[in-house]
Amino acid sequence: MLSTFKELLGKYGQAWEEQDTALILSIFTDDASYFDPFYDEPAQGVEGIKNYWDNKVCKEQANIKFNLLHAWVDGNTGIAEWEAEFDDIVKGVRKYIKEVAIFELKDGKFSDLREYYKSKALYDL
Repeated sequence: MLSTFKELLGKYGQAWEEQDTALILSIFTDDASYFDPFYDEPAQGVEGIKNYWDNKVCKEQANIKFNLLHAWVDGNTGIAEWEAEFDDIVKGVRKYIKEVAIFELKDGKFSDLREYYKSKALYDL
């Protein structure tokens, strides 16, 4: 299960760096949920995730660099820690983010993602 999880995380990182909505949707089940702590409700299903991804990642971020640090699996639950940098187009700053995310896996895909992160501005763009 760990190898499947790491493969999915690799695709997640690639989708984020390339801002590839089709790739991100390919690693989630049709009924998946995606929780970002800065939004009131999780994105639900592929349409909700597509909307979240298109509006947050594709419209607000650029020059993304993703680095997976650690990954653990227990049963169908995976926990990952990563760091990333990106240009926050809206705020006009380069950001560094450190994140821990909890995933549920079903049928070789993510069925649930709950992410928890802290970011800081590195410099103005």
